Amino acid sequence: MNYRNPKLRDMLASEYALGTLHGRARKRFERLLRDDADLRRTVMEWDERLAPMAQAIAPVNPPRRVWRKIEQRIQQPKLHTGIFQSLNFWRGLAMITSSFAFALLLFFGLAPHRESPPSYVAVLSDSKNQPVLTVRYVEGERALDVKIVQASSIAEDRSLELWTLPKGGAPRSLGLVPSSGRIKVKLATDQVGAMPTIPALAVSLEPKGGSPTGAPTGPVLYSGPLLRL
Repeated sequence: MNYRNPKLRDMLASEYALGTLHGRARKRFERLLRDDADLRRTVMEWDERLAPMAQAIAPVNPPRRVWRKIEQRIQQPKLHTGIFQSLNFWRGLAMITSSFAFALLLFFGLAPHRESPPSYVAVLSDSKNQPVLTVRYVEGERALDVKIVQASSIAEDRSLELWTLPKGGAPRSLGLVPSSGRIKVKLATDQVGAMPTIPALAVSLEPKGGSPTGAPTGPVLYSGPLLRL
């Protein structure tokens, strides 16, 4: 494998930054990093580019039962040292442990396994590789979650328009996006099914209200790949 190939180096750096490079491939890449300053710089650039993804993903609160267990442990009275010498204590502990393990086995073995639908995130950067906005899409949903991480200053007679960049096809508008804040961009029915196949997104500067032609007419200000998490 030619590790001097720029495209290969960039691809490996992006996978390493995302955490999708595993096993022996990851170990080989880490050995390369030790002696390759340019490769380390590429990884750092990908880290900076992907950092806003965390802001685009909604936090998940742990179930209430987890907090109850923590509270019970905190409030549990301290045991006297002598109790640890008691045979009854150890027998009781063994029974409780066995019952608890059996309950866990039943729960994880019989409880229905619910898989979350795949989600996709794009970090759109400007010409200086500075992240400007993030786009999050959960497969099957009818809207995109667009968050501006760096506000833009545009003229009042201009609008920012978001586009898909399909493989071998013309860009297609997803709608207008603001220069700051957060917005839900609704998708057409055919766009919902097509989103997982889109390799990249872009934002162009258009006349007020959007492109009059159905295609980008102004300069492309921001762009970035749409990656599956």
